Amino acid sequence: MIQEDKKMLTLTRLTEEGNVFIPDEYRRALSLTLDSPLVLLQVGDVLLLAPVDEELASVSSRLEARMNVAGIKVEDLIAEANAVREEITGEEFGQKGEQ
Repeated sequence: MIQEDKKMLTLTRLTEEGNVFIPDEYRRALSLTLDSPLVLLQVGDVLLLAPVDEELASVSSRLEARMNVAGIKVEDLIAEANAVREEITGEEFGQKGEQ
């Protein structure tokens, strides 16, 4: 679900038990209910939390399998994305991108 008209930002904390409270407005917006499956994805130093989407899970599994066969790691993708971003920034704005 894309919400271009509304930006939602909330701070939350991890409990001693490792639980994270998801505010009601997020649960409503994403139709989350008790026991809704969620996926955690670490990208660099960012942790993404998203509802499980069967189509996304299928695509992700196929991508992961292809990356494994090709010997590509997530770190490789991040490094390449940074290099491409720097190249595009240089071309578009005549300067190197900040890392």
